[in-house]
Amino acid sequence: MAKNGNQQFCVIGLGAYGSSLAKSLSKLGAYVMAVDHDIQKVEEIQQYVSEAVQFDATDPEMLAEHGVFNADVVIVGIGEAFEPVVLIAMELLKAEVPRIIARAGSSTQEAILNRIGIKEVIHPEHDEGERMATQLVHISVNNYFELSEDIAIYEVESPAGMHGYSLVDLKLRERYEVNLLTIKRPKKQKLSFEDDEEQEKVKMEVLGVLNGQTKIRPNDRLVIMGTQENINKLIETN
Repeated sequence: MAKNGNQQFCVIGLGAYGSSLAKSLSKLGAYVMAVDHDIQKVEEIQQYVSEAVQFDATDPEMLAEHGVFNADVVIVGIGEAFEPVVLIAMELLKAEVPRIIARAGSSTQEAILNRIGIKEVIHPEHDEGERMATQLVHISVNNYFELSEDIAIYEVESPAGMHGYSLVDLKLRERYEVNLLTIKRPKKQKLSFEDDEEQEKVKMEVLGVLNGQTKIRPNDRLVIMGTQENINKLIETN
């Protein structure tokens, strides 16, 4: 896997989900290696990703040879059988890959992956790759709801560059062509226990309809409607 300034992703398993995820990550500007044992699937995706390689990913020597262990994030998206997922995940853990995400087809499979040390487990449906790609590339995106082919509603962490500014100051619609629907803001609550000790729990409250004087605070989550391109511009600019 070649290195550049971008975060490095490797998607193993190019079924419907893996292919969708790999293409979506590439579309968002990420460096993506796509891996599958089926040469036809590799050839079909090679024009959309940075690297497309055909090999048996259960072979640790092949994983090392192709630089998979050097990736920042490896997603094991194989859905046809569970045994390869476990074998690959174990090799990735041994190599101390920073972030490993593995696919499970049931709660039992998820429990097995958790037991061997995989903390992030996915249960993808056919076309969930694009949603996950957005969340992986932009860590500040907490949630994503598609309204049409072009427009979606995103829940994003408030960028530091906006903190302390009012909506009038920010002019989000004019500058980024997005609509801020509302804000979710942390609200601390005191919880009492039988031993009379108190503990604080953070709960998000929805502010409802906003006015121009509303100011953005640290830890706010902005619920924004717009195109993916304009949402990306807002996040990257701030």
